[in-house]
Amino acid sequence: MKLIHTLPCLALALTFACSQQAEEPAKEPAADAAEAEPADAKPEADAKPEAKAGEAPEGYEAYLANALGDLGAGKAVAMAESQPYGCSVKYADAGGEASAKVGEPAPAFTLKDTAGADVSLADFKGKTVIIEWFNPDCPFVVYAHGDGPLNDMAKKTVDAGGGEVVWIAINSGATGKQGHGAERNEQARKDWKLDHAVLLDEDGAVGHMYGAKTTPQMYVVNPEGVLVYAGGLDNAPMGEVRS
Repeated sequence: MKLIHTLPCLALALTFACSQQAEEPAKEPAADAAEAEPADAKPEADAKPEAKAGEAPEGYEAYLANALGDLGAGKAVAMAESQPYGCSVKYADAGGEASAKVGEPAPAFTLKDTAGADVSLADFKGKTVIIEWFNPDCPFVVYAHGDGPLNDMAKKTVDAGGGEVVWIAINSGATGKQGHGAERNEQARKDWKLDHAVLLDEDGAVGHMYGAKTTPQMYVVNPEGVLVYAGGLDNAPMGEVRS
């Protein structure tokens, strides 16, 4: 487990355990990929920040963990939107304009998981729902689930939530595109020991509805069903802090 996510996750766990129930928000990224990162590009392998043991790199911002901490403490999310980094979502088509907006009810959806069972956002009414846009073959997702923040963040967050927090992943990759399909995504669940479901959105309807541009990209729906966060996991894709 790398140190850039240890402190935010511990802080988040403490926040949820005690409470049951940055820069300006970034502009929407370009449609085909994150503004700051070409689709599927791999940053230089040696471009990782240096930090002392137990410390996050200078300038590190744990966007998602901070948002969840605010929500768990009963406060408004201070940074409700942020710049996501990663691979472009492998859609079947360009799609239409997103209808999901921070501060408004999260659009309803029903998708099948890797076992073929239907899963609906409505199933989790009254709970905090974290939605992770997912592609098991995207280098940024591979890093995040291997040495990065998503290595154990979902498990810690759900466990600390005492049954009131749910984490789901959605793959909007089309048939034949990188990382698509029930078999590949179920294998990724096993490889990374994910307890949560991966939902398949092969026609891209849900991804376009939420305006998902990259993998990973994170959304948070509060217990009232309102979308309260949309954006990046953090500002350190592949472990490299971005300003």
